[in-house]
Amino acid sequence: MIYVKRTADGGIAAIDFSPAPGFEQSNLFDPEVSEFLQASSENSELIKEVLDRVDMEMGRVVEDLIDVLVDKGVMNFTDLPEVVQNKLLFKKTIRSSLNRGFGIPDEIPL
Repeated sequence: MIYVKRTADGGIAAIDFSPAPGFEQSNLFDPEVSEFLQASSENSELIKEVLDRVDMEMGRVVEDLIDVLVDKGVMNFTDLPEVVQNKLLFKKTIRSSLNRGFGIPDEIPL
């Protein structure tokens, strides 16, 4: 999710990836957001930041998808290459530790 800060005349003044005072929720498919990114003097850095954020979020989508496929018996966890299994187990262990450290049940994803 992205958030935009508007100018007095309604144009986009800034983009952020976290809610903040003065920012409203938007999305990457909004034509105004595309125009802002293309017109920005920091265009390449903004686009890289957007892509990095989307890549990070897609990683979590893939993790969740693997969990669903394994839970439904469509695939076995061991069908994945060992290096992928290790990365997924490592991330799951860290999330579980963080959840317990903050008193969050394991069922609620971070």
